Amino acid sequence: MSSSNNNEIARARRAKYRKARWKRIMSVLAVIAIIFVCIVSVSFYSSVFSYDVRDFLKSTFAIGSFPVEIEDGAVQEKGVGARTLYMLNGAVLKNISGTGAELLEYHHSISNPGLAVSGNRAVVYSRGGKSYKVFNRTMILFSGSTSNPIISVAVTPSGKTAFLTSGEVYTGELTVFDRKGDKIFTWYGSEGFPTGVYASSYRNSAVILGVKSINGALFTTVCCIDLDAKTERAVFELEGMPLKALLDNDSVIVFLDSKCVRCDFKGQILAEYSYNGRSVLDIRSDSGKNIAIAFGDNKRSEINSIVILTRKLSEVCDIDHRDFIEDMWVSNDRVFVLSRGKIDAYSHAGLLQEIYHCDISTYSIVYFGGVIRLEPRCLIKSSRNDVEEIE
Repeated sequence: MSSSNNNEIARARRAKYRKARWKRIMSVLAVIAIIFVCIVSVSFYSSVFSYDVRDFLKSTFAIGSFPVEIEDGAVQEKGVGARTLYMLNGAVLKNISGTGAELLEYHHSISNPGLAVSGNRAVVYSRGGKSYKVFNRTMILFSGSTSNPIISVAVTPSGKTAFLTSGEVYTGELTVFDRKGDKIFTWYGSEGFPTGVYASSYRNSAVILGVKSINGALFTTVCCIDLDAKTERAVFELEGMPLKALLDNDSVIVFLDSKCVRCDFKGQILAEYSYNGRSVLDIRSDSGKNIAIAFGDNKRSEINSIVILTRKLSEVCDIDHRDFIEDMWVSNDRVFVLSRGKIDAYSHAGLLQEIYHCDISTYSIVYFGGVIRLEPRCLIKSSRNDVEEIE
């Protein structure tokens, strides 16, 4: 066979291959286009689905940068959701992406506002009032009011919202809504005065803490609720004043004024950790990671310390911090402690790893794809120039 024939055959094969590859590319693009058209078409007829689609598209493709301007006063509360940071003050709820893009700025008009965040849902509610508003990452979804004053709010990763209120007949009521804002059920409780509700990061369950007096001593009531089964799983008591609760997959950790206690959902005590008379300044934990408890008194910063515990309440280390503890944040491998003009970054073994230098006006910190510090007028992401490595 001549070389010219071989060249013709080779060219024909290449042309056939290019044509087949082009058809495959066009087929893939056509499928993507059809899926996109279907999603957009359906979204116009399904409000919740529409909101979630728009939320996903805007939060995924938004472009921004740090620093981020903060208006209308300092941030009072903050919460990390699904790849975004919610910030709340007396006038505005703001949400930014990890790149510093502004996804939401909403003037909420809620008095004495509180914030609850999980996944791509955030709730702004009136502490001691009855009004609330529910948001995803980019827009308001719905608003409403409760029958009785709101004490506390919790959000589950699946988007359920639980409102703990006082009651007219019972001392407390927990009203639970699904992600569309439809009421699922209401729980009524009469054991102690309710102080807070806390949701699990792993399942649709919640714990309600309350306080009661028995023969002059104060006790914490713990009520475990299965939000899927709409049932009360257990109610038990622990001696001491309630501070906070963390829920794991198979247990609840209750922080009291003198100790913390790990129990299963039936009330059996699995572990305890005593504070040994120290006063609690702050309690922080990343989901499923170690717990950091700050002790001391910022009027006498030389007595301040930080204890790192496992989820089973075994002590990992006791850090003799001996400096101001103005804010604290726990990531998967660091415990960040804000003092005046610096942020100390400890490993979970208690070793000082880095020092981030910051302005004396920094009043709060969060780890969000990097160390982010809140200053009176802006949100700043720390750069390499701010970091002093500790050898």
